[in-house]
Amino acid sequence: MKRILVLGISGSGKSTLAFRLGKKLNLPVVHLDKYFWDVGWKERYPNKEQFNAVIEELVKKDEWIIDGNYRSSLDIRLKRADTIILLDFPKWLGLWRSFKRVFNRQQPFDKTLGVKEKIDMEHVCFVLKYDTNELRTLVQSYSPSKKVYIARNDRDKESILKILE
Repeated sequence: MKRILVLGISGSGKSTLAFRLGKKLNLPVVHLDKYFWDVGWKERYPNKEQFNAVIEELVKKDEWIIDGNYRSSLDIRLKRADTIILLDFPKWLGLWRSFKRVFNRQQPFDKTLGVKEKIDMEHVCFVLKYDTNELRTLVQSYSPSKKVYIARNDRDKESILKILE
């Protein structure tokens, strides 16, 4: 395991899991939010092609853990990953955790300096409309050629951490 992709809805714990895996496996961690968002929640790149070019360069490396959804670059990351972890948590839990993060006054470790957590109707709609069935099917389609782990709750997530020691 040298290239691990961590996916899941907002608030599922992707960044925290990636961080913990990075420490445990001594692999570099890439939080895609740091590459995509700039201060004030402004997109860094004027179009998806430029963002995807950055992702293409990131995945060329021999070792990484990448967390984040970003559908436009998902195929790029899935093809290069050797291990895929899907945090298939209920949407209500993701929304609850997203809401709780807003009240954390510390700078989020997975965001660009100056980008603070927020929740608005756009975020709520994004989570509620997120097609978890499509993502689950896509991830499972890679299981013949890659290690695929699916966690449906925090207990499953902790089990994956123990398996990957």
